Formats: sequence, structure tokens, C-alpha cells
Amino acid sequence: MADPLPPGLVPRPIVLAAAVSLWVAGFDVIYSCQDVHFDTLEGLHSAPRRFGVRHALALSSVLHGLTVLLFLALPLLIPLGWPYLAGLGGTAALLFYEHRLIRPEDLSRVNQAFFTVNGCVSFLILAATAADLALRG
Repeated sequence: MADPLPPGLVPRPIVLAAAVSLWVAGFDVIYSCQDVHFDTLEGLHSAPRRFGVRHALALSSVLHGLTVLLFLALPLLIPLGWPYLAGLGGTAALLFYEHRLIRPEDLSRVNQAFFTVNGCVSFLILAATAADLALRG
């Protein structure tokens, strides 16, 4: 069976870039929910304006679920072990918590979800990956 990727193209950075891109897109959708009225007035094409806040938040959940799946695929491509997987478990829990903070009818905690929780997510996945690589020598 032929390799599905062109010569010289390796899947590791593609999977990592896709995971990070989906994570960013997911939290960007959350943040944009608080601007839906402005987007409507100005004719902007945001996910909350197009689909409504409830469906935009559902889309964000799907994007973050795909993020976790792609991060979960990385150990199949890179030798990562239990520290990374433990950090990924924490990351998944934080993303779940982030989505529990926000409700379509109550966007008052968007800043907490967007800034605080995502800051913790970025630090946790970095720290877990660094710890895993450090333990491997």
C-alpha cells in the first residue's frame, strides 16, 4: 500500500497544527458569542450570527472534542507516554469545564472561560509534553 502523504510530508506537525487550530477556533467561537448583536447590526459573518448562540456553542464543543481526539492521536506518531496522556486528560477536563461555564442565555463568564481556562489549557498541555519528553531523556 502506498504512503498517502507526498514524499517529505510527515503527519506529526499536520496533526499538531490541526489540533491547535481546532482548539483556537473553538475558543474563538465562544468569545464571539458575546458580539452576536454587533455582528448582526454590522452584517458580519460570525458563527453565532449564522447559527445562533446555542448552535455556535455546540459547534465549539465539537471543535474542542476534535481537538482532544487529535491530541490523543499524537502518541501514535510521536513517542509520548503517561505524563502526556495525564496532561491530556486534564486538558480534556478543562475544556469540558470551559463549556460548562457558558450558557446561551448567560455569557457573563466568557472572559473566565476564554482567558483563564484557555491559559490553563495551554500551560497544562505544554507542561505535560515537556515533562514526558524530559522523562524520556
